Amino acid sequence: MISISLVMVGSAATVLSATTTPKALWSTNPITITFSHNAGAGSATDSFKCAPPYLKPIVLTTTVNNPVLVSLTTSPSSFPQCGPSYTTFTLTAHSIVPGTYSGTVTIRQSSQYGTAIPPSLIVKIVVT
Repeated sequence: MISISLVMVGSAATVLSATTTPKALWSTNPITITFSHNAGAGSATDSFKCAPPYLKPIVLTTTVNNPVLVSLTTSPSSFPQCGPSYTTFTLTAHSIVPGTYSGTVTIRQSSQYGTAIPPSLIVKIVVT
């Protein structure tokens, strides 16, 4: 009887842990930024929240598939919390080389090296 009780307590803890792990919710995912290489940059806005809310500081980090030819930034890049309401931010891509590139924006707990809150935002960058 004791071993069955311990298994049930362990299972309940696993279920509770799974339901309290925050997940990112993006208002638009994927998102596309299109601009002319003559302009050199283009922007888009998006919003995010976490469910359940993560009520500690978070940081947005970015990656691109070809950092020599394109860059991607967010403004702002840090926030006091994630959720419960949607928070709007601006994405800006820079490039002077025509092409189609890809990037991601990831919500991270506490710092740029913190644990990721999935899923990431997928960014398509089209430079004409």
